Amino acid sequence: MPRFLPLTAVVAAAIASAQTGPSFEAATVKPRKDVTSVPMHFKVSPNRLDIQNLSLAYLVQQAYDLPAFQLSAPEWTMSHHYDVLATAGAPVTGPEMRAMLRNLLIERFHLTTHWEDRTQAIFRLTVLPGGPKMKAVDSGYPMPNSPLRDGNTLQLNGPMSMRQLAQSMIQFAGKPVLDATNLEGYFKIELNFSPGDADASKEGPLLPLLPKALEEQLGLKLVPVKEAVKILLVDHADMEPVEN
Repeated sequence: MPRFLPLTAVVAAAIASAQTGPSFEAATVKPRKDVTSVPMHFKVSPNRLDIQNLSLAYLVQQAYDLPAFQLSAPEWTMSHHYDVLATAGAPVTGPEMRAMLRNLLIERFHLTTHWEDRTQAIFRLTVLPGGPKMKAVDSGYPMPNSPLRDGNTLQLNGPMSMRQLAQSMIQFAGKPVLDATNLEGYFKIELNFSPGDADASKEGPLLPLLPKALEEQLGLKLVPVKEAVKILLVDHADMEPVEN
């Protein structure tokens, strides 16, 4: 018969694991009481992480490099926001920064998680046989540009990774979108398409809908599939972080 550790033991084990992994040299984590009048930002530099007015759920997404649909967490983790300012002793890579953020969340929020496979209908973002039409760029942003709407036109512009592009399209695709392009790095994205609620009575030609626009403008394709998707479940997190 399987034996389960009590939650306190699980938390202690998670903290011990975090303490042996990469960590920030210094970090402050503060609850954000005013979430309406303060702008949100997630800024990364080679040895510094500056987060303002973002939810714990979003921080977990960034720490594990996940879109929102791959995270299952208590409702309060989406409504309670925090400020984080953390510095490393030397410049670190993006994956190292994410690992340090994971360990910071474990240490300060006593975060514990586990993975679970759930079958669901999704889109896989793939490359057409002719190859991508985007140009590679040297760098991008931790948070890509937000979609813009002008009448019957929706725009996704700016440097993005394919994972960021997939995440940006979820709200327009009607299903979760997973990156399956195997394209690494950042690309110059210039994608213009018509929203599903476009008004044909307005002046000007209607642009193609998202699937066709992807194929014509970027050389990418949305493929509908039903498959098992890994979901990260938050088992426990403290609402009030450990004092700095």
